[in-house]
Amino acid sequence: MAESKDMTLATTVTFLGAAVWSDHEDREGEPLTLEDLAVKVGMTPTTISQHLRYLGIGYRSGRPGLGLVLTGINPDNRRKKTFDLTPRGRGLAAQLALILRKAT
Repeated sequence: MAESKDMTLATTVTFLGAAVWSDHEDREGEPLTLEDLAVKVGMTPTTISQHLRYLGIGYRSGRPGLGLVLTGINPDNRRKKTFDLTPRGRGLAAQLALILRKAT
């Protein structure tokens, strides 16, 4: 995150939401979708999609993303996207969790 000086608070909230809920499933045992994440963090699915592109592999105009999040297609409903953290994203989430534990 330190290398991304233009990361907004809303994008940070999206990353933290993805970190918290990346390993969770819905009631049917399916991975959570971008729409599920949007509800959990109080944003629109369009905003979440934009944030995850920035946090992921690539952003608009060919700008590289931060490589923290991966998105995929839900195999049961190809119109829906799922999300997960990359190893780099998991590392950042672990560092943040450690900082929070030390602060309390």
